Amino acid sequence: MELKPIIAAAGLSMIATNLFAAPLEENAIYPGSWSRTDAQAIADDASMLIRRSRYRCDSVSSIRSWLTGGGFTVFCNGFRYEYEIEDRGGRWTVTVQ
Repeated sequence: MELKPIIAAAGLSMIATNLFAAPLEENAIYPGSWSRTDAQAIADDASMLIRRSRYRCDSVSSIRSWLTGGGFTVFCNGFRYEYEIEDRGGRWTVTVQ
């Protein structure tokens, strides 16, 4: 799985705002096919979207894309919070799990 098409297809890179991105935790879990730099780039966009939705995400514990595409599962703050980020008709939504 190539990472750049995931980011482009996901449209997450268009989410950037003036909010600060959350860093990956030292032992963060992400797909082995992603480099830490790639995982941080996706975590940046995902955490900013989560924060724009007025939820808490100070650090990213885990991030993974869905096998079927169209979304991501993100854990924040030492696995305390779980979110699903989903593309619904071209609009990204954040759901607390």
